[in-house]
Amino acid sequence: MSRERSDAPVVLVAGGARVDAGKTTFSTGLVASLAARTGDAVGVKPRAGNDYWYDHDDYRIASDSGRLYGKDARRLAAASKRPLPAVGGPKEREPTAGDRGRRGRPGAITPESINSVHRLWRPTPGRTGMLGDTDRTFLCDRVTTEDGSRFVVNGAAEAAGLLPDGLADRLPLAEATRVDDVAAFNDVMAADYLPAFDRVAARVAAASVPVVVESYADVAGPLPRDGPVEPDAVAVVDPGRARIYAGDRYAKARSVASGSPREGTMEEHTGTVTEMIEPLATVDLPALSGDERGDPNRVAERYGPAYETLLDAV
Repeated sequence: MSRERSDAPVVLVAGGARVDAGKTTFSTGLVASLAARTGDAVGVKPRAGNDYWYDHDDYRIASDSGRLYGKDARRLAAASKRPLPAVGGPKEREPTAGDRGRRGRPGAITPESINSVHRLWRPTPGRTGMLGDTDRTFLCDRVTTEDGSRFVVNGAAEAAGLLPDGLADRLPLAEATRVDDVAAFNDVMAADYLPAFDRVAARVAAASVPVVVESYADVAGPLPRDGPVEPDAVAVVDPGRARIYAGDRYAKARSVASGSPREGTMEEHTGTVTEMIEPLATVDLPALSGDERGDPNRVAERYGPAYETLLDAV
């Protein structure tokens, strides 16, 4: 990965397992801790998703205003102190609450501005989805383009009657792109998804303040591994602990993992990367109450020793 970026540190937060490892709680507290040190910080979650059934409240909160995002991106946006800088071309439109297509407030920190792609799933017991996921099917994606949000609908799921009633009324799907098979999805990914990830990577690289990049599930990194961003330090979070890694060694191991038989060409799993390298340190994370998890400053206080160890690696 190139080092052609500002001197502001970039810290990657990845999860050690697909279960809810506490990445977002760790990330929001880290944003608050970095902001207390430097005056500004921003959190980014380039890829995310939620489930129409299991995360129904989150789905309704976003779709009430014709938008699609999850609570993780919402929490990171709320914890962030300034938006990412615009790079090249027109500034991406960042919609505000209640906006179904109008231009948002300039400089707003919205979930869409720090989350390039958000996916909506639904459980489908006994059925394998178009993307090969057992017992669940992707319904639609929201992709942040240079011109605003674009929606991509799983046409096969739509034809099978799997789109929930009211989804098309809540989200602007009439002009959405339909994909009916993996080949069509790959074409749209190349045309829109990958440029969206490249844009957010360029914005992270151009940031003049510390950036916390949160991955998703157990994926080792959400940004292109050959892009302009190499993390200065990495925290791999599991329930009750965080393993701290040097950013350059983690990036090298991720590059090696990309050529392994288990990994695909687009992403690598955290375990495949961490099995190649030793952590600089392993630190305990205390259990937090719901009130504490919802307050980045309280998380920063409770996780203070872990953040000190992590930032020593920057």
